[in-house]
Amino acid sequence: MRPVRKITAEEENFRVERFEGFPCGVIKRDPVEPAPVGTIIIKAFKVTGYVPDCDGSLMAQLENVDKNLVETGWSETNVGICSNSTIEVYPGEWQDLFND
Repeated sequence: MRPVRKITAEEENFRVERFEGFPCGVIKRDPVEPAPVGTIIIKAFKVTGYVPDCDGSLMAQLENVDKNLVETGWSETNVGICSNSTIEVYPGEWQDLFND
């Protein structure tokens, strides 16, 4: 496992373009895929709570976190956590992936 590659401003051709009717310009970028199509990715979510589903099982409430475990503002609710599709890591293990 490894972090997804960083996309540079040069690859994206980051620029400000002026358009008629826009007094301050518009930020534009060229699209660049951070990982090839078909790549398996894992995004980290912190469990923030559980709510019961209609059958009595628990559904997770999740908050996406970055490599420093800082919440990104993206949350998901009513997510089933199953052993055949979920990997559990300790905070230090997660951060070590980005430090190697």
